[in-house]
Amino acid sequence: MLLGGRNKVYNLSMNTLTEELQRIEWDPRQYDKEYCLMRRNSEEQCQNYIRLYGKKDNGDVYLCGTNAFKPRCRVYKKQPDDSFKMVTEEDGVGKSPFHPMQNSTAVYTDGMLFSGTVADASERDPLILKIHQGSMVRTVQHDSKVVNDPDFVSSFDIGDKVYFFFRETAVEHINCGKAVFSRVARVCKNDKGGNYLMKNLWTSFFKARLNCSIPGEYPFHFDLIQSTSDLGQGNPMSTTHSANRTDMVYAVFQTHPNSVRGSAVCAFRYSDIVKTFQGKFKGQSSPSHNWLAVPQQETPVPHPEQCSNDTHQLGDKALNFIKSHTLMDKAVPAAGGAPIVTMHGINALFTALAVDWQVHAADRRYYDIIFIGTDDGRVLKSINKGHGTKVESVIIEDIQVFENKAPVTSMKIFNKKGVKKLIVLSNSNVASIPLQRCAQMKTCRTCIGLQDPYCSWSNNECVASDRGFEGILTGHHENCGVEDTTTVPTKSTTTTTLAPPTTSQKPCECKCESPKKDGLQSEHNVPDNSEENVPRKEEMTEKKESSISAADTAIGIVCAIVLSSIISFIAGYKVHSCRKGDQMTANPGEIYGTLTKNHTNKLLDNKEPRYVNHSDLERNNSVKQLNLLVNIQPKGSNLPNGGAPAKTVVNLTQPLPDRTYV
Repeated sequence: MLLGGRNKVYNLSMNTLTEELQRIEWDPRQYDKEYCLMRRNSEEQCQNYIRLYGKKDNGDVYLCGTNAFKPRCRVYKKQPDDSFKMVTEEDGVGKSPFHPMQNSTAVYTDGMLFSGTVADASERDPLILKIHQGSMVRTVQHDSKVVNDPDFVSSFDIGDKVYFFFRETAVEHINCGKAVFSRVARVCKNDKGGNYLMKNLWTSFFKARLNCSIPGEYPFHFDLIQSTSDLGQGNPMSTTHSANRTDMVYAVFQTHPNSVRGSAVCAFRYSDIVKTFQGKFKGQSSPSHNWLAVPQQETPVPHPEQCSNDTHQLGDKALNFIKSHTLMDKAVPAAGGAPIVTMHGINALFTALAVDWQVHAADRRYYDIIFIGTDDGRVLKSINKGHGTKVESVIIEDIQVFENKAPVTSMKIFNKKGVKKLIVLSNSNVASIPLQRCAQMKTCRTCIGLQDPYCSWSNNECVASDRGFEGILTGHHENCGVEDTTTVPTKSTTTTTLAPPTTSQKPCECKCESPKKDGLQSEHNVPDNSEENVPRKEEMTEKKESSISAADTAIGIVCAIVLSSIISFIAGYKVHSCRKGDQMTANPGEIYGTLTKNHTNKLLDNKEPRYVNHSDLERNNSVKQLNLLVNIQPKGSNLPNGGAPAKTVVNLTQPLPDRTYV
């Protein structure tokens, strides 16, 4: 396994995760590093971080690195002793990012390099680029309708197209406020750009939104895509037939940081992605209009979704439409109409995932087993046990892989020569864990309770086989007896630690670390009948006496409250009778003024009303004019209640203190 790091490419053995072969050393050029430091970048940033890997048809390795904010690319040829020798070096702008933490992606296929990154150090020129035999095709420069401040996540090729997954600021939503949506974009491999109108620009670039949301009258969206699995053949629903599988991809999503904290895993069928790109486009008549679906009759024929054999022959009408309509109207729906796994609240967030496609279980069904990495160094193993269209997720295992809780950044499943393991990476560590730990379950009940498609109970032991019996749907099986003992498995993990970073984002040097042991997070209620838990007779007597004393005290308190209430009522009635005569002889204006001062203007008290328009308050010792309308019926009037004679306006002014309202 070639693992890109800082100034190095580690050549690790997949069996032991140790460096048994020679690593590739690649430091930044000295004058590039000095110039990087002059631009006030840190010493850590001014290194060469390997960010792109590709394998050519002849077996040569194509690598690109940041090279102290001046990207460079090299071609290495493998030698007979398994070492690598540099063959050529070239400029890496548009292929590799400038900043080591800039999100980017690339795929090398059919002798062509397709990359999604930025073309400048300021990250103001994002692009999707194709390089083939010295020619270049890219997205339109500085056009927010094409790509708008994107974060590229992954890419893969299938057939005659290459697909890119990323998130970006949604230009179609800008009239309703800023929002970030997840996208899938596609280009044709043989796209050469237009002849004159769109020379060296994509004529096959289109994008669509990815819909990962909890359905309902008001769907709850997970808008920020974080990672995807490799393209594989699977089925998000368990099935009894191996043929019921299709090309698909799983993806990890998160909510916005200022929203409800949560993350989810959604599955997308390749057929649904193709169907979306075959549909209507979204556009706007002018910058002041809303984004609406473009009528079908305005779409060029043939539909632009089809790859052209010679893009130089496309007419101006078709090119004008393609240039101004890059967004599809419909979003790509999630398979099953809902996320496969979700996590909410204060728990960790999902960051990466890997999938073991269509594992055959002992219940004669096939399952996609999903391994999900978190931002606190854990790996969750999950399946959808639901039959038909029902999603019923099960978390089989929860393993703490990195003791320092370093976020999981990437995961791969290694399956070669009968050895299957999960490779887990962070910014400074790489670890391997087994895909299953069936043998550590010592009883039938605990083995079946795992609900793990890898495991079954056969010949009085828990084995990694599909020939025993298991109960994935319920976690129980009638052939299992009642067992009270439980064995909690310990984790078998091989870890290689890279040099500790000065920041949480820094990749580093390699050193070995002893395996770490962790167990499954499981809960078992075991009754405890020991003598220590049996209360003594003396303790029971003391509790009873305490209860009687407390009851007497409560009765006394109630009597005191009732007596004090009666005395307070009598005293209040006397005081009210004494003041009634004085108030009847007072000036009506004084009465209303007193009421206004003590009750109406709550801003003078610390008890501010719940809804207050603070922008209307004058804050610099100004005078606030309060107009109070007072209805006073003329003496001798026969107007009924609710009559509206001439009203007297009493103007009351109250100076407001100099206060700041938040």
